[in-house]
Amino acid sequence: MLSLTRQRSAAAGGAVLMLRFGLGAVLNYSLGVVLAWMLTPSQFGAVSVLQNVLFLCSALLSAGFPWALTGVIVQAEARLGVDAAYRAAIVGNLGFGVMLALVVVGAQVTRNVVPGASVATVAVMAMTIAVTSMSTTLQGALHGERRFDGLSFVQTTGIGVKVALTLLLVSLVHLRVGGAALGFLGGAIVAAAAGAWALRDRLPRRGPMAWRVTTTRALSMAVATSAISLILTTDVVALSLVGQRHGVSAGDVATYQAAAVLARAPYFVAEALSSAVFPFIAKAETAAAVRSWFLAAYRWVPLALVPLQLILLVAPGTALALFFPAPYEQGADILRILSIGTLGLLTADMLLKTLYARDLTTSLARRVPIALMIEVTALIVAVPRWGAVGAAAAFAVGSWAAAGLLGHLFVRQYGASWPTRKVAMRYPLALAPLVVLLAVAGAVPEWPAVAVIAVGLALYAVTAVRVRLVRHEDVMRVWTVLRRLRPKRRAAQA
Repeated sequence: MLSLTRQRSAAAGGAVLMLRFGLGAVLNYSLGVVLAWMLTPSQFGAVSVLQNVLFLCSALLSAGFPWALTGVIVQAEARLGVDAAYRAAIVGNLGFGVMLALVVVGAQVTRNVVPGASVATVAVMAMTIAVTSMSTTLQGALHGERRFDGLSFVQTTGIGVKVALTLLLVSLVHLRVGGAALGFLGGAIVAAAAGAWALRDRLPRRGPMAWRVTTTRALSMAVATSAISLILTTDVVALSLVGQRHGVSAGDVATYQAAAVLARAPYFVAEALSSAVFPFIAKAETAAAVRSWFLAAYRWVPLALVPLQLILLVAPGTALALFFPAPYEQGADILRILSIGTLGLLTADMLLKTLYARDLTTSLARRVPIALMIEVTALIVAVPRWGAVGAAAAFAVGSWAAAGLLGHLFVRQYGASWPTRKVAMRYPLALAPLVVLLAVAGAVPEWPAVAVIAVGLALYAVTAVRVRLVRHEDVMRVWTVLRRLRPKRRAAQA
């Protein structure tokens, strides 16, 4: 049963966050798909750039003080120190949000980052960034307190309001970019209010602020996490900024965004998994325990996420045709490349959170920016020559560079753990029916292809259980958690 103040275990917390992701993904991706049908490609391209700018700002605001607060809460033994960290994180992130809002306003005025954005729209964007600074800090606190129900409620409620308000303003009031901006502002306000309510028994009153410890942790973590967020979003913004001078239109950006909507879904699933185990990795006492917790989360990447990505690699046209209007089907090659890059980035993000939980912030701050610079260099070279395909390739290069750099650091600190040959052979055996049916799906019309893909996924799931890739205890644990999450039936009254 949902409780905003309950602390949950890693298994239950992971299930709650995955359910949150499922609902949030349906809402977010429904918004992107519906807007693609409602707007012209040029309008959808402008809205896509606005969405990526605000997402980048949200990611930057989540990167420093919220994660620092999470770490302090997880590791602190005295409540007094936690209260001081709360105060410092809230005030510090608000100040950072105001500064970031001013930077976005200046960039829009000088470079026209979001095509066609009015003065009112830019003002709404600035207010959204400031409010987001509060909501992200409160979400960091909920994460540290292991209140996964509250965290899921805050995120899902904010997304729901954002989607509903955006669609209302775009469809009925006929606001385009401005309507999307107002929808994001409404979602941020509701998320901040819900976060404050979920933490009503934890929010401190006036008192001292732990500026030194909180700011030090925030700055060290912000460098690496911000670089990961920039790798995720810079390609769309660069495609708009750099591409405008080399024949890339808003419609091309819209096609790229449609492909990115599908390709990057696994990244957010993995983010939920790594968030669930973060508090437990932080408290692990041995290197073996750290490696065990990381693998407990990462093992679901090849088991659950890679099969979904195979659909985007083998039958990208079917996936695009299912969700988007016909003009967006030309993004099939972009979708393939972005899917490959997403696997690298989600691996890098899971490694990042694991290593940060162990306070390896200095090493992270040195390595992740290297991957970002690799992507930026690739974007500068590739976008003028190959447009959207070049941007996708640059994203993939930067993502896998980050995964390689962080993977090397993880192995050096905690060692590697490889599956036995017998276990490794089970994986292609389970995937074989899916790959065959995906090849068939790519050669048949749209709706029969969907049925073929569904059958392929079902066969993969059954085979994975039969060859013991998915263990019996995994299945039983999922059923147990789902039963616990169901509301208890009220006893019948006489």
